Amino acid sequence: MVKVYNPIYDTVFKYLMEDDRAAKVLLGSILDKKIKILTLKNNDYTIVTEDGVKIVRLDFCATIIDKKTKAEEVVTIELQKAFDEEEVVRFRKYLGRQYQNEANTIKITKKHRKTEDEYVVQKPMHIYAIYILGHGLGSGLEYSVLKGKYVFEDLDGKVVEIPKHHEFPNGLTHDLYIVQIPHLADKPKKHVEKLLSIFDQRQIIDKDNPKYINIDEDKDSSGDYKTLITRLYKATVDEDMRGKIEFEEEMERKFKRFRYERAELTDALNEARGMISDQHNQILEQQNQLTEQQNQLAEQQNLLTEQQNQLAEKDKQMAETQITMIKFSASLGASPEQIAAQLGISVEMVKRVLE
Repeated sequence: MVKVYNPIYDTVFKYLMEDDRAAKVLLGSILDKKIKILTLKNNDYTIVTEDGVKIVRLDFCATIIDKKTKAEEVVTIELQKAFDEEEVVRFRKYLGRQYQNEANTIKITKKHRKTEDEYVVQKPMHIYAIYILGHGLGSGLEYSVLKGKYVFEDLDGKVVEIPKHHEFPNGLTHDLYIVQIPHLADKPKKHVEKLLSIFDQRQIIDKDNPKYINIDEDKDSSGDYKTLITRLYKATVDEDMRGKIEFEEEMERKFKRFRYERAELTDALNEARGMISDQHNQILEQQNQLTEQQNQLAEQQNLLTEQQNQLAEKDKQMAETQITMIKFSASLGASPEQIAAQLGISVEMVKRVLE
């Protein structure tokens, strides 16, 4: 056993992948390709998002050799490492940038068919996207490595074999490789599994201090495995690495605290929004009740007015009837006193009518 720094740390991982030989070994094993030339293109290794999520992203330009056909191809390799389960949108965004980046094209010279004049065109590099995840994808997908490649079908569902280096489909698709660290094989058999075992977190020496792991030097006799172990051991004895790792751990603690505080603030904000929403709903309900009461009051007032109008009409009709009876009785020779007594009204009212 040899004690080395845990390559899951961003600092150690970048140190490992900055070594040309180690990077060729690991990437070539995952892609199952021989890498002839490998160039690291970017410097923005670690990306910290607005919510404190960290993603390590390394972009390579590589000349790969197909093990079967021996054909060479210049391609782009995008390598990303992350532990947050919500990073899919970010991965998609960074991958989209690779499609847009003119640096991921090759200028080639062609000739016009008729004039034989030469002209330069840009040919897109094929993209190989590798994602090293610190979490699993879920039930039914418990595999150490998953590979996804484009497949074309005709209208009958029959798979159509298109030349692998055909410019059109090659430029509009990418090969996908997903490494799930929690599902790394306990007893690796395949060559790539043995190389990826350096990321196996079951090898951590101290759970409270996960910066060190014990790696079995004899797990694989190939020179590739020893290349990775040697690079990790070199990182472990590098005095500058200790300070970088301690700084990374401190930053990680700050990220976790930031995310925790952010989550608390978000919960408090959502709770306040909920309370405001409840109060708003209560006010709306009270306003609706008041409006309903006002409508009922207006309806009662309308009913009272209608009844008053009906009563006034009846009073008017009664008054007209009395006047008619007074005049009729007077025409028969009845005196005002007799008419008043007969109708139950005052003599003065009878006299006013007869005046």
